[in-house]
Amino acid sequence: MKKIISHFKPIFTNMLLIILSCLVFTNCAQILIGGASTGGLIMVQERTAIEAAKDIIIKTKIEESLFSSNYDDLFSKVKVIVLEGRVLLVGTLNNNRNRDKAAKIAWNTKNVREVANYTTIGKNQFIDYIKDSRISLEFRGRILTDSDISEVNFTSTTENRIIYIMGISQNKLEKDRIENIAKKIPGVKKVISLIITKDNPKRNLIKRK
Repeated sequence: MKKIISHFKPIFTNMLLIILSCLVFTNCAQILIGGASTGGLIMVQERTAIEAAKDIIIKTKIEESLFSSNYDDLFSKVKVIVLEGRVLLVGTLNNNRNRDKAAKIAWNTKNVREVANYTTIGKNQFIDYIKDSRISLEFRGRILTDSDISEVNFTSTTENRIIYIMGISQNKLEKDRIENIAKKIPGVKKVISLIITKDNPKRNLIKRK
C-alpha cells in the first residue's frame, strides 16, 4: 500500500503545478472569455487568482490525505469542493467512523476555515451514479445557458439525487435564481445551497493571509 501511495503522490503534485501555472500565468481563475452564458463578454470570478490557488492547494491536500488514509472507503467516495477556505464534503460512506475521519482530515488541513460535512451513511448502486450524473449535467447546462447567471462563480455536485451548490452570487436575486433552477431539474429530491452573496460580511471573516 505504501508503494502505491508513493507512486501516486507525484501525480497529485504534478497536477497541482499544472493548475497553478494556469492560474498564475494565464489568470484563468479570474477571467473567462466567451461561453454560452456570456455572449462573448468577460466574466470575472469573485475569488482572486491567489485565493483560487489557495483553494486548489487545500483541495489537493485533503484528497491526498483521504487517499493515504483509505482509498476504497474515503478517497473514492468523498467529493471535495473548496471556496475561500470553506470546504464542502459530499459522498456516501460505509460508517460513521469514516464520516468523522473525512471531517477530521478536512479540519486538520492548513487554511481551512469551515467544513460542511454532508457525507451520509449508506450504499450507492450504479444506477444511482447514472441518475446523479444526469442531474449534474442538466443543471450545469442550464446555468451555462442562463445569461443572468455568472456560472464561473458556482460549483456543484449531486449525490443521491440531492444537488449541493457552493458559490458566490452577485446578489440575492442571482442566488434565488440558481437555486430555483436546481429545484426544477427532473429527479431532484432536494437542493442544499451554500451560496453566499458577494457582499456577505462572512466573506471578510474567512479571508486568509
